[in-house]
Amino acid sequence: MTWKNYLRDNLSLLLIFFFVLAITSIIIWLDPNVHIHLSNLLYLLFILTLLFSFYLLFDYRKKKGFYRELKDHINSRYILKPSQINKSEEKFIVQLLNIQKEQFERKIEQIQNEQKEWHEYMTSWVHEIKTPISVTKMMIETNQIPNSLEEEVEKIEHLVEQALYYNRTSDFSKDYFIQEIDVEQMMKEAIKGNRKLFLSKKIRLQLNLSPLEVLTDKKGLLFIINQVLSNSLKYTPVGGEISIQIDQNKGRILIRDNGIGIPSEDLPRVFQKGFTGKNGRQVAASTGMGLYLANKIAGKLGHQLSLQSKEGRYTEASIHFSKTVDLLRQEFTHK
Repeated sequence: MTWKNYLRDNLSLLLIFFFVLAITSIIIWLDPNVHIHLSNLLYLLFILTLLFSFYLLFDYRKKKGFYRELKDHINSRYILKPSQINKSEEKFIVQLLNIQKEQFERKIEQIQNEQKEWHEYMTSWVHEIKTPISVTKMMIETNQIPNSLEEEVEKIEHLVEQALYYNRTSDFSKDYFIQEIDVEQMMKEAIKGNRKLFLSKKIRLQLNLSPLEVLTDKKGLLFIINQVLSNSLKYTPVGGEISIQIDQNKGRILIRDNGIGIPSEDLPRVFQKGFTGKNGRQVAASTGMGLYLANKIAGKLGHQLSLQSKEGRYTEASIHFSKTVDLLRQEFTHK
């Protein structure tokens, strides 16, 4: 801090001081009851100005030392402790700097954790996508193009879509469009997209669909449904059964399979990032990101994704819509 900067910062104090001196001098000089010589009045004003100058010099030296020390500590990434400061203003400045430093460090830690998670996910994702790519490559090299080739390509597409949604979840609000969606039509579209896997595993499909309109993002909801269906198809044995129901009254989708189920100790953790569980380790390689992303997107859209299961018997996934279009219309009509 320079002397010029200090005077500029305290300009209001200087103006008040000289204003008070001027008013005091005028009152003393014009008061008929006070008899004072002009030289004495000027001497008094000089003494007051000198004392005020000493105060300004002392305050300037103190603040200059404080800011110099503060600058040194900021450059060394260490902030003074408030207990080392006497003035309330300086304590407040130090506390503010400490708060901003902590926020900055938390932000850096968050970014580092996100980068670490992204690196770990991409590592597992690359290992998982290598399998369908290798199978596809082998089919092409041997000039054998069976029906399973399309399944391998669909696996690759699913993994690529999953990686894209993982990248979008950090700023999902900028990439979704809420509109009225027919859940029945959306479910038929998802079933059609997974028809090859239904046929190849000879899985029976029981449908109980009803018209249901909800406010949601089409791409986001389709990703959630596809992820749940993909898990059901993956863990349901050949010749098994999957039932899909749209409960219009409760505003939800129920997808139930008679597959291997989820162990009770794994069930509370199925939505955790990177959690594969016993089934993911034994039945198929898994990144443990599918249900995590589906649940996260569901939360951002205001939906609720839940799972119920009994090992060796069934798994039932529920996608609950808190606000359907019909319900919103009824509320609006009553108002």
